[in-house]
Amino acid sequence: MSRNRHGKRDSRHYFEWMEYASEDLDAAIQLADGGTCLNAAGFHCQQTIEKSLKAYLLFMGGQTVDGHNLSWLVRQACKFNSRFNRFIGETAMLNNYYIQCRYPSDRWDPPDAKTIERHIGVTREIYEYICTQIYDDDYDSDDYDDN
Repeated sequence: MSRNRHGKRDSRHYFEWMEYASEDLDAAIQLADGGTCLNAAGFHCQQTIEKSLKAYLLFMGGQTVDGHNLSWLVRQACKFNSRFNRFIGETAMLNNYYIQCRYPSDRWDPPDAKTIERHIGVTREIYEYICTQIYDDDYDSDDYDDN
């Protein structure tokens, strides 16, 4: 179903972004289980947020945006909804999971299970908030309550 936003008909492309974000959130949760793949879980948290924010920006602005910097993407989302401001600090920390966690580095301290658990919580919060914005009443957050 296409939605009429700002006088124009949007494609369903933002729904596809959210489907990919959902897969990344599932991957983060599964990889963190047992505490053995924490870097990978952090990367999937970053990816969930990036794809969710890009979906939101497409939904609101009608065009895709480039970039991987979560803080920048949050600031773009704030232009449409100031409530995104509350995510700037946490997304700044999650920016490190785009590259640093995937390659050996003297500047990377691997996360512990508690840190990743917190990141997953924030990731879920951002993802679910964006779902409520895009899907309106069609979104059921119970899909992630049991994880």
